[in-house]
Amino acid sequence: MVNKFHNPTLRVIKILELINNTEEGLTNAEISQKLEIPKSTLSPILNTLELTNFLEKNDKGCYIASFKLFQLGLSYSGHLDVLSMIRKQMKIIVKEVSEIVQFGILIDDMVLYLEKVNSFDNIEIVSSVGKKIPAVYTALGKALLSGYSDKDISKKYENYKFVKYTENSIDSLEQLLIEINGVREKGYAKESKEFTLNTSCIAVPIRESGVIKGAMSVTYPVFRATPNKESHIINALLEQKNIIEDIIKIQNLKLDFVGER
Repeated sequence: MVNKFHNPTLRVIKILELINNTEEGLTNAEISQKLEIPKSTLSPILNTLELTNFLEKNDKGCYIASFKLFQLGLSYSGHLDVLSMIRKQMKIIVKEVSEIVQFGILIDDMVLYLEKVNSFDNIEIVSSVGKKIPAVYTALGKALLSGYSDKDISKKYENYKFVKYTENSIDSLEQLLIEINGVREKGYAKESKEFTLNTSCIAVPIRESGVIKGAMSVTYPVFRATPNKESHIINALLEQKNIIEDIIKIQNLKLDFVGER
């Protein structure tokens, strides 16, 4: 017996994948055009996905992935409370620094972005919730890697192929170790024009019982990068990091997510 796809189900999967990979969202017409699905067929599917909270509309009327989609990838409902708590503290940082704030974990050699809070003055960035980016080129990744020993990092990256996305990209294990040691000394990680040319980022590790399980960052355009601006961001991140870690300890919360290694 030959296994065959169930076309209506496959159509829904393709719709969700397309929308999930488009941060700014898509209209009914754009989805119809990209997937070659008639609007008359597409409309009831989108309406059902919206009513069941798997999709939502942004202020421009475009369909975007809802957090419920990401919920399916969490190990148990307790993590929703953790992420909800972290998101509240992220919103405080956004109000203080007026820049995008993100939270992520380490999956092998990639950062998986779990939460993102936009600012009123948004900039276009490559990361989004559910997306993975090589850890070595991000402040989040460096903050997460700072929890590993030099020996473990050397083993993890001994055969790694470093890519020069920009002239600032880390291109060797030696350079990576120097950066990670700097993160351990300062308590925060920094990245400037290493993955893209228009943004900089500062991140702090988040610990549970002394072990780094996540990291939180602020991303901002390079034209707004000044010593005062960066100092303000660092202070805001460190303050909320301490609050998050205190809440985790007091409420005995866990930061172990599905797929984390």
